Amino acid sequence: MSRDGFKVKIDKNNIIHNFNYIKDSTKKEIISVVKANAYGHGLKEVVPILVEGGCKYFAVARKSEALELLSLNLPDIKILIFETIEDFSLLKTHNNLEMCINSLSEFKELIQKDINFSQLHLKFDFGFARNGFTKEELNEIKNIIVTNNIYFKGAMTHFFSSNPEEVISIQKDFISWINFLGKERFEIIHSQNSAATILGLGEGSTHVRCGISLLGMLDPGIENENIKRSWTLSGPIYNIKDFSDLDFIGYTRKNDLDTKSYNRVGKIKIGYGDGFAKNNTNLLCHINDKEFPIVHISMDTSFVLIDDSIELGDSVEIYRDFEKCNSFLNMDHYEYTTLLNSRIPRIINEE
Repeated sequence: MSRDGFKVKIDKNNIIHNFNYIKDSTKKEIISVVKANAYGHGLKEVVPILVEGGCKYFAVARKSEALELLSLNLPDIKILIFETIEDFSLLKTHNNLEMCINSLSEFKELIQKDINFSQLHLKFDFGFARNGFTKEELNEIKNIIVTNNIYFKGAMTHFFSSNPEEVISIQKDFISWINFLGKERFEIIHSQNSAATILGLGEGSTHVRCGISLLGMLDPGIENENIKRSWTLSGPIYNIKDFSDLDFIGYTRKNDLDTKSYNRVGKIKIGYGDGFAKNNTNLLCHINDKEFPIVHISMDTSFVLIDDSIELGDSVEIYRDFEKCNSFLNMDHYEYTTLLNSRIPRIINEE
């Protein structure tokens, strides 16, 4: 009898394929976004794979993620932190760290702190309600730049829509703002997220900045057969009981469940303590290429209604069909993959 728990299996070859496909098709260098534990795939597992594939530039959201990346001791990589860090001295002790300037007040503070601006990226906001400079601040920013003769590592923005017309309009304004400030003052320019990259939008940028597409996930409504999925979540059935022996399934009374034509229940080692939330209740999983409902989720285990064809040790795959799961959960795949925490090991498949 198998006693293993669930594992996230990472397909190394598909990640490298996706990286090479995007790089070859865009003819640009890639900034690989690996925030939120590489969207649940495992930062410590994914980043060395991308380095092996030729990536030298990574982006994360927070300081803690940057420190985790630094702990890997990977040579010759650059790390961009999207959010403003509290301790600017970290930039002085790690010259491969870079950071976004997210507001006018931060910009002025950084000048006073005597930070090397070749490690900093100006971020522009076009209505995404995140961070960044607005059109009304451009003149003041230009005065500061010219007065202090500042040259930056980069300029960036983020598209909040995958609508091509909106993206083209934002990109046009983005490039015009950069030209107004002085294009020669920015070593690199990046705006393209995964959606814009796959759609071929973002003219004028020097680098593409993508995350989910490298990992084989695309935004809803966007298709590209060249992007290969790199992630599976699976584990074995480790206990089976007949309904006749049960009054409850987990904490739920058996008679309160819609058991349909099923007469057995299988136990699996995954629960909300692993980040597999209770809203997955009644989600369909796959066992031997057949679909079965997950009817109860507790902290450490969950229960699947099964038929007589299922045996102990049979593999249960969750989230096989992203499109169906997105519809059932009313969320995108990169949201629920990110929820899975470190209790679930990430295993690299190199076959």
